[in-house]
This record gives sequence, C-alpha cells and structure tokens, in this order.
Amino acid sequence: MPEELTLMRALRDMNMPKFVFEDVPLFMGLITDLFPSMDIKRKPYEKKDRIIEVMESLGLQKELPKQIDKVVQLFETMLTRHTTMVVGPTGSGKSTIIEILKKVDSVTIYCMNPKAITVNELYGTMDMQTREWKDGLLSKVFRIANEKPPGGRDESRWILFDGDVDAVWVENMNSVMDDNKLLTLINGDRIRLERYCKMLFEVFDL
Repeated sequence: MPEELTLMRALRDMNMPKFVFEDVPLFMGLITDLFPSMDIKRKPYEKKDRIIEVMESLGLQKELPKQIDKVVQLFETMLTRHTTMVVGPTGSGKSTIIEILKKVDSVTIYCMNPKAITVNELYGTMDMQTREWKDGLLSKVFRIANEKPPGGRDESRWILFDGDVDAVWVENMNSVMDDNKLLTLINGDRIRLERYCKMLFEVFDL
C-alpha cells in the first residue's frame, strides 16, 4: 500500500471515533481536501461475525451497522491507547457497546463509580499514628487487575470507571494515563499498568 494511502487511513480511522456525529462530515471534508481522489475501505474486523452473534444473544437488533461500527472503533482505539473514554448522553449505547466488546474479546471488567465514595475510600489512607496503610477501592482493584495472569495465559482486563470525571479524584490518575503508566499512592507504592490491563471511562459529559 502506498505511504500516502496508509497515512490517510491512519488519520481517518484513528480520529473518527473522537468526533461527535455533527463533526464527522467536516472532518471527512478535510480528509478529502488533503487526499483528493483517494479512498479505501476500513480494514475489516475479523470478529465482525462474533459481534453479530453477541448482539443476538443480548436480544439486540443485528441490523445496526452504526452500532457494530462503534464496537469496532472502541476496539481499534483500545489497541493503541491504554486509557480510553466512551462519552455520550444517557441512552446513547455506551454500556451496550462496552458489553458487546467485553463478550467478543472475553474481557474481565472491574467496574466502579468513583463519585460514589470519597477520595480516601478510593485511593486509600494512612494512619498517621501507626503509619499503617489501608488500600482503597481503586488501589485494591488496581493491584488485582495488574497481577500476572496464572499460568502465563493471555488475558485482557479492564478497569471501568462508570461515573462523572472531576478534578477531585482524577488528578491522581495523571501518572497512569500518561506514558508512565504508574499509579502512585501516598504511602510510596507504585503500581504499573500492565499491557494486559486497560483503563476505560464511561462518561455522560466531560
């Protein structure tokens, strides 16, 4: 494949999932201007038939190409990023898309609502008198999700944050979401996000 064609497809396929519906025609117009008379179909997803099977098992309509496409877009995005956000209003299908891909790829999901508890309950606390550390919900789940799979088998795990994102709790996640991939706790522990573990945010609005 010519280099120019590869560049066009990379720009299109990696950026399309980021746009709201109204912005897609504008973006495609820019792609057409940059790469005139050039078009190539998206690389077919080898598990498309499995997606349709899962949709049928969940009682969903399988004649929804846009929903299938969103599942594929989430898969492709998570291939290149260790942290992904699925954003949309209530009823837009966020949970359904995540559930479909989970069943297609046989993923183990650790789900939590970070807004339902305090920051200390989320990350953990240290008793200043005894210096005793107590893990919070996130730090405990983070340790479990990043343990080496038994028997060295290939396994995928997602830590799913289902709830609003705000600076109060997400600020401590910066070192995980950047290239360091490290969760740093106030007791000095550093837990690495392993290659088989991804972080996923299901968000109503940013």
